[in-house]
Amino acid sequence: MARKKVPRTLTRLPDRRRLEQAHHKTEELTEILREAATRNRREQPRAFYSMREVSAHFRVPFAVVSRVYDRLEQEGLLTAVRGSKTLLQGQQFERQLSVRAFVGLPASLSSFVTVQGYRTFFIKIRRELRLRGFATGMVFYDREEARSQTLSRRLKAYEVDTVLWFQPPKEARETALRLADLGIRLIGVAHEQYPVIPCRYEVRRDRAIEGLLTNWKEQGIDPITIVQWKEKNAPIVDESLNTALDELGIKWSSVILRGQSSQSFVRSLGKLKTAGLIFSSAQLASKLCFRVPNNVIQLLANQRVAFINGPVSLPFANVPDVRVDLVVVDWQWVAEQIVNDLITQDAFHRPGPTIFEAEAKLRVPLNEFAQAI
Repeated sequence: MARKKVPRTLTRLPDRRRLEQAHHKTEELTEILREAATRNRREQPRAFYSMREVSAHFRVPFAVVSRVYDRLEQEGLLTAVRGSKTLLQGQQFERQLSVRAFVGLPASLSSFVTVQGYRTFFIKIRRELRLRGFATGMVFYDREEARSQTLSRRLKAYEVDTVLWFQPPKEARETALRLADLGIRLIGVAHEQYPVIPCRYEVRRDRAIEGLLTNWKEQGIDPITIVQWKEKNAPIVDESLNTALDELGIKWSSVILRGQSSQSFVRSLGKLKTAGLIFSSAQLASKLCFRVPNNVIQLLANQRVAFINGPVSLPFANVPDVRVDLVVVDWQWVAEQIVNDLITQDAFHRPGPTIFEAEAKLRVPLNEFAQAI
């Protein structure tokens, strides 16, 4: 049977000077190709620029282009087809009788790009859904799209049966009502924020945080400092952390990022007279790792540091073999359980919520947990 011809009429690649002028070339190339994919997307799949074409045009190593394509594939924009060119996904699903259901996965683009735990959930759940016979469509949104009708309209255009919303923001209330009006089932997964819509699943870190702090108390790590960013806090995590600190009688104080530069803020953390530092906000940890990775590496080498919202990635730097304390979630287990429930329909009929407990990892090498970017 002849292979179905895939159309290929793309706009020209942008001028290479944009990349040459960028400080972080891998991130800039990712953004350039993400914009190109969005601009060239049509209803049906089409061939995308070849990796060798991109490598030659922008004069960057093939390995760098390959990493960028892997990331865009994780985002659901591209698909590598064995024996064929890379495909740019279409805006419409091509329905097949063998598909169990079509699951929409709304995701905050900013969180997906920067926060490792957030990104890992989508990578695991999307892979598990596909392996078990579901079709998936990732729909990236910003805050304004979640607040307006744009997001629900995009999900409707995908013709999804079910929406699986991880960490729904406060703007999700209106979208949830619109999805219900459209007859689209919604399943929520609460994580670090208090759920604004009923959530069938919850990820909790209470026990892991208590276990980590109990270990610190036994080792005499007292007093400690909590590093916070009020603009991007994690209320559920902060409450669990404060409760455990008070119950264990550990002395603590907090430092808050308030407009100073990332470099000066990290340097100030290194000068604190404290026995240990705890980052409760994944967004703050990711921001600092993105902006000043080498300063963060130096901080980790000199201070006892815990990341209680999961491991962090260090773009533009080699992840060091430094020991840190982590609170981690087995995202593969979470994905398997949710997909099992979708197959048995327990996701819709069994009363919830189902709780997924995180686990504390003490004095572990960061390079064994951080994702390469």
